[in-house]
Amino acid sequence: MVILGSTGSIGINAQKVAKQFNIEIEALACGSNIALFNEQIRECKPKFVAIADEKNLNMLQPQDSIVFVGEEGICKMLEICKSQKILNAVVGYAGLSFSLKTIALQKELILANKESLVVAGHLIKQNIMQNLESTKDSKHTESSTRNYMLEHIFPIDSEHFSLWSLLAILDSKNKSNITHYKAFKNLYITASGGALRDFPLEKIPYATLSDVLKHPTWSMGQKITIDSATLVNKLYEILEAYWLFDTKNIHAFIERSSLVHAFIESSDNSLNASVSHADMCLPLAYGMDRFKAQNSFCITPLSINDFVKINFQEIQTDRYPLWAYKDLLLDCPHLGIALNSSNELVQQYFLQEKLPFYALAEVSMQVLEKMQDTKIPNTLESILAFRQEARALADFFIKNLKQR
Repeated sequence: MVILGSTGSIGINAQKVAKQFNIEIEALACGSNIALFNEQIRECKPKFVAIADEKNLNMLQPQDSIVFVGEEGICKMLEICKSQKILNAVVGYAGLSFSLKTIALQKELILANKESLVVAGHLIKQNIMQNLESTKDSKHTESSTRNYMLEHIFPIDSEHFSLWSLLAILDSKNKSNITHYKAFKNLYITASGGALRDFPLEKIPYATLSDVLKHPTWSMGQKITIDSATLVNKLYEILEAYWLFDTKNIHAFIERSSLVHAFIESSDNSLNASVSHADMCLPLAYGMDRFKAQNSFCITPLSINDFVKINFQEIQTDRYPLWAYKDLLLDCPHLGIALNSSNELVQQYFLQEKLPFYALAEVSMQVLEKMQDTKIPNTLESILAFRQEARALADFFIKNLKQR
């Protein structure tokens, strides 16, 4: 397999699972943590390695690996790799081109990069369906219980993996690559609520960076911790679920224990939930080899005492104002581009402590309102233009932000 983003937490865990499953790592790629990358090269002995920036070449110790550099180099590396499974754990918009390349090569994308579907879900689905048109699969009807997106993309986010595990019907006897899926009425994912879930409402607009980074459950990077506090992260996941499971019947609740990751409602109104300790190795194991994972992979078990910790509550828009735009995003999923672009800019200012916390939601809401009637971008070039327009609007609204 190939691991892109090998020095992040997902990339590190992927190497652990690959070692446990005796899966050869053909190629590794990283961003800027060259010291750790050199250790991984010595451990995994990949045939190919790649780094994001040529300025770090002098620190790289490739051993006997063939070296590639930059976005173009990584795409070239994917072309020559024999591996059929590509893990994209690159953070942010930078990971999009690698997802598109994997789909173009008709290889399986093990996806941990949110922006790929948030920003380019329409383009990725379009490319997958175009690939199918040239195969026998095009004979299958829309009523089929197959899901063509999930035959090409395996989700690593705990929420989407949990939905997959609740819906997938695995052919354990024949170990078929074709998976069929149960029908459902509604899908539900959960949120922790972030660092401000118990913050006094009147103080939320003026929460400091220090306040926002005190996540009650997880120790994560700054970007995702801030996105958890605004629920931008959950809006991204709603859009991912829209593209992966082809439905607008997607809802979310806050679950304070972070033990329930997702649940589905069947046509008979019964509910089935995925409940476990959070462990990224579990979805990675299924992404690498679902049949081996099903038979020989375990995570820390729950005890009966864990179940009393489970606590659901509805998401309130007075605490999370951006959540009011969930339905608009599902009706106009291309607005995920605008949300992502504006959020990146306003978060950059917030991290520098140049903007108040309320600006994170306020600016993005203004951008979404302004761009909701714009034409849907259908090419990578038009997506980039859409992003630039959204960023310019966000910059304008930041400069004209009304003080509270």
